Amino acid sequence: MIIKSNETCKDAILTANSNSINYPTTNILDSRLSRIFRTSSSTTAEIVFDCVTAVSVDTIGIANHNITSSVTTLKVQGNATDSWGSPSVDETLTYNSGIITNDFTGGSYRYWRIQIIDATNPDGFIEIGRAWIGEKYQLSEILPSIEHQAVDPSIVTRTAANQTYGDIRTGYDIIDVSFPVVPYAEKTELFDIFRDIGSYTPTFFIFGEVGIDKPSIYGTINQGSLSASMLNDGLNYSIGFSIIEEL
Repeated sequence: MIIKSNETCKDAILTANSNSINYPTTNILDSRLSRIFRTSSSTTAEIVFDCVTAVSVDTIGIANHNITSSVTTLKVQGNATDSWGSPSVDETLTYNSGIITNDFTGGSYRYWRIQIIDATNPDGFIEIGRAWIGEKYQLSEILPSIEHQAVDPSIVTRTAANQTYGDIRTGYDIIDVSFPVVPYAEKTELFDIFRDIGSYTPTFFIFGEVGIDKPSIYGTINQGSLSASMLNDGLNYSIGFSIIEEL
């Protein structure tokens, strides 16, 4: 399991080749997926993150987008200068209709860029609800226990004639993970991540376990505290936490 734990580009100065005045570039750094960045009548998006100083990056997450499977260029790039002829990092991302997420070797550079060319996009523009660039934390290879819940938050009632009606609301997922054996260093890192993002800062969680039908989720830790139990060996811990999907 991977947690995108350190958004090193969160304070970057953003510029784009094109954006609609009502959907500014800065919206991609807003944790709310409903705050959309959108190009203005362009199916090419080139978004430059100027981090002012060099920052380390080895992962990216893109959520709530309209990129299509016909996209011809989908990249994250990194460079010491705002010049993109031959950048030091030039990583092609794997397309996904939901969350686009890639891990790569990366490096430490001042400038990072997302480049998208989706010429046949039927919308006539590119839009992104969230772009997250930073560093990941890879948990150990010990497979956790995973419980996946699909939640319907609709408010449902019944009439006197026992007919159902309700206020229909958008469903979301909750994923509970429990790691039976976690080394002390990993337990410490998880606590540091929790202190940093708490239960209020959304990020990307990636599940590599075979068979799970929710391979990635953009969400928050669904609890107000994090606890770990020391095992009998005195060296390892068991730990678990819940993740609730952001919409």
